[in-house]
Amino acid sequence: MTEELRARMDRFVEFINSGDQNIGEEIISPSATFHVPFLPEPVQGPSGYLQIIGIMRQAFPDVQWSLEETVIEGNTVAARFILRGTHQGDFLGVAATGKPIEAQAMNIYRFTDGQITEEHGLPDLFGLMMQIRPAGV
Repeated sequence: MTEELRARMDRFVEFINSGDQNIGEEIISPSATFHVPFLPEPVQGPSGYLQIIGIMRQAFPDVQWSLEETVIEGNTVAARFILRGTHQGDFLGVAATGKPIEAQAMNIYRFTDGQITEEHGLPDLFGLMMQIRPAGV
């Protein structure tokens, strides 16, 4: 099961880097719940995750995620990502700066029948915001 979940996580990274809805529907359960700190309520299913990707791409159109490390136990995956991009749009109230960013995220996923059914996403928003803060702030 460990190798299967690693392969599913690789497929998930392909989805988040491409935004390909077909891959999203393959890897994410329609009833999946995604918890992220910059949305007031969890979002659901592949379309919900596309909403998260949309928020990120609006601010960092060239953003790419790399999966750096996974710890797998049963049907749960703890994953450490690095995301890289360029701040070219508004993000959480900070106007585009043109600055490059590199931030980590520590996320926990639950899988059922090869699909993601839940994610608790914990991006390093503080580190990211420090990188895009306007000069003198």
